Amino acid sequence: MKSETRSYSLQRRLLSMMAFGFAVLLLIISFLLWNYARGAANRTYDLLLAGAALSVLERVSPGANGPSVDLPSSAMEILALAPDDRVVYRVFSPDTGVITGTSDLPFPADIPLQATPVFFDAAYGDPFRFVVQGRQMNSPQGRLWVVVQIGQTLDARRAQQMSFFLNGMTGLAGISLIGLGFVWLAIRRALSPLRRIEADLRARAPGDLTPFEGAPPREISGLLEAINSFIARLDRNLRLTEGFIADVAHQTRTSLSALQGHLSLAADSSDLAKMQGRLTRAERQAERTVRLTNQLLANAMVIHRSDRATLKPVALKPVVRDTLAEMLRDSRMRKIVVTFDADHVADGEDMLIADALSVREALRNLIDNAVRHGPPDNKIDIALDVEDDALVLKVEDAGPGIAEADRARATERFSSIKQDTAGSGLGLAIVQAVADGHGAKMRLATSRNGGLAVTIAFPRLVRRTVAPLVWVAALLLGLSGTGTADAQTITVFSATDTPAMAPVIAEFEALNPSIKIVYEEYQTVSLHEAMLAGATPDVVISSAMDLQVDLVNRGIARRLDIAESADLPDWATWRSELFGFTFEPAVIVYNRAAFDTGRLPKEHRELANFIRDNETVLSQRIGIYDLRGSGIGYLFATQDAVQGLQAQRTTEVLGRTGVRTFCCTSEMIAATAAGEISIAINVIGSYAMSLAAQDPRLGVHFLSDYNLVMARSAFVPKAAEHAAAAERFVRFLLSEEGQRAIATRSQLIPIRSVDDVDTWTLSQLRAQAGSFLPIRFGPGLLTYLDALKKENFLEGWEASVRPPR
Repeated sequence: MKSETRSYSLQRRLLSMMAFGFAVLLLIISFLLWNYARGAANRTYDLLLAGAALSVLERVSPGANGPSVDLPSSAMEILALAPDDRVVYRVFSPDTGVITGTSDLPFPADIPLQATPVFFDAAYGDPFRFVVQGRQMNSPQGRLWVVVQIGQTLDARRAQQMSFFLNGMTGLAGISLIGLGFVWLAIRRALSPLRRIEADLRARAPGDLTPFEGAPPREISGLLEAINSFIARLDRNLRLTEGFIADVAHQTRTSLSALQGHLSLAADSSDLAKMQGRLTRAERQAERTVRLTNQLLANAMVIHRSDRATLKPVALKPVVRDTLAEMLRDSRMRKIVVTFDADHVADGEDMLIADALSVREALRNLIDNAVRHGPPDNKIDIALDVEDDALVLKVEDAGPGIAEADRARATERFSSIKQDTAGSGLGLAIVQAVADGHGAKMRLATSRNGGLAVTIAFPRLVRRTVAPLVWVAALLLGLSGTGTADAQTITVFSATDTPAMAPVIAEFEALNPSIKIVYEEYQTVSLHEAMLAGATPDVVISSAMDLQVDLVNRGIARRLDIAESADLPDWATWRSELFGFTFEPAVIVYNRAAFDTGRLPKEHRELANFIRDNETVLSQRIGIYDLRGSGIGYLFATQDAVQGLQAQRTTEVLGRTGVRTFCCTSEMIAATAAGEISIAINVIGSYAMSLAAQDPRLGVHFLSDYNLVMARSAFVPKAAEHAAAAERFVRFLLSEEGQRAIATRSQLIPIRSVDDVDTWTLSQLRAQAGSFLPIRFGPGLLTYLDALKKENFLEGWEASVRPPR
């Protein structure tokens, strides 16, 4: 049976091979480009590390107790140019130990102490890139080395490396496509001789089998020779076919002529006995003619059905039984013993892909040959057996058989081995055609009874039972999913007054009835300390932006994929781990009975003069945060210090007035409303404006030069037990519904604008537009969390606001 082969485009294949070659080349280039991009990215960001290290080294100074350092803001600002990277650092001396920073940073033993920067990669939770740079300095203990080590995660480097790589690969890909275009044109040009051959073939007459002439390119000369050789063979086969048709016509014409001759002689004979003999010979000739015609038609049918692909699954045992039942009705079979043995083939093992009519015709011809060429008491044994993946049909008889030398031509058409019993010469040829059409193997041998044994080995159809694993898996999944999910309880640690968050939490629980929130309130500093001690809440919320950045910088936050964060200002999110959800300016709260609005200072530089001019009236009547206990107070104070020296001047003036310190916003505002103090500085504006809207005793004042803005932020720790539910809560805080709940139901101020919502607080903010200075999340906030710098800052603050008596 002929199998159809899918055609393909030579031009497309050549182009594909060239494209594959280009792809391999691009792969090699991409490897080199990737390494180059990594080196370029490292060189770029190593400059930031080296610049930060140098700026820190410049602030190292000797002291009586050893070297000291005042960590410059510029160092962290330089590192903040890679805004999503975490930062670690330490300053140490091999002689005196760690001066400040993280003490357990990795430090290879083979790195020498030198004044030029040395870079290396190491793991510190996440992969880090470190710089080490030192300097020698004189001290009371003698000359010693001071070393700065700064590390940065690789996010920005990897992003820039990928950017370099993609930009380079885009250009290379474009050049490759242009190159492939030229290759396509070249291939098309090179294949034009094939198109000429095609045109020549299409233009030829059906009977034109002359070879191609001309001088083709060397690359296709072999093809042209093969085509010419095929044309020659086709010409020979055509002549053979014509000869076969002529032979068939001759055989049929000869047989019919002989039949007509016998009948004419019988008609002309006047002797009854001779007439009877001639009629008998005519009858035998008619039988031979009928047999010849039937076998010619059978041969044509077998070939036709094989070409028409009429094969389908067939059980062979019923086919054999039906054929035997049909053949046994023939009178010639009366004295012949026929056996059929299929005991070794179980039901279902006799399946094969076959055409039942063709198989039946082959078996009929084998039995007919055995009857024709065998003795009257012939014995025909038919057996069916399984050998490996083959189903074997074997027919044996007790006739004269076929000599081994004659077996090759016994399957040729019109070939008769025994002239005394010669038939049409088509019987075994038909069987061979059936075997070829089914992909079977036919063998001729000597039977156990001395006659001919014909074996046909058909490819067997092996049925395999596939267990319904998909159904079983679906059933198991269905059984495992029959229960309902239990309600989850998430724990929120927050440095936000409970009354401010309660309405927001209630709104979230109403929208998510399967999630309940346990809310635990902390002060900002105590919350930070609890997290450093290993607490594992599901969500952490705080107004102390620097303390939140410190926790995230330590690698304890989970990265969240929250689409709503795209609507946040760029200063209000960091590393896709920390998300600000409120907009809360620092304001001045005053008692309206004590001051008229017009008397209050307009800018920060006027604030110190205002306090000095009213020093008697304001003595012990100014409130500020206690910087040692209030994280938000320390944040506002350090950010004011970043803006200039005016903050230090104001702090000194506050000290002379006997300023009062408070732990938290609510106490400071309550004291202002009660008249215990007249003015409170750097108060969280959301609380202040919410209470001022309800209490006529309170006034809220903004300065015109700048008003610091902090964002209350949230993150989900990596150790959160219910991370998915916690992420849903953070997403709610940033969503339209959450921001609306913050704007309309809480004391807080949403960070996003909310449609159709207008409150007194929001109108006050709109009136001060342009004066707000948001504090940006990032490594820059770590400067004043350096232990040594923080202690120096607090000592200076205490020396100013709490002078010794």
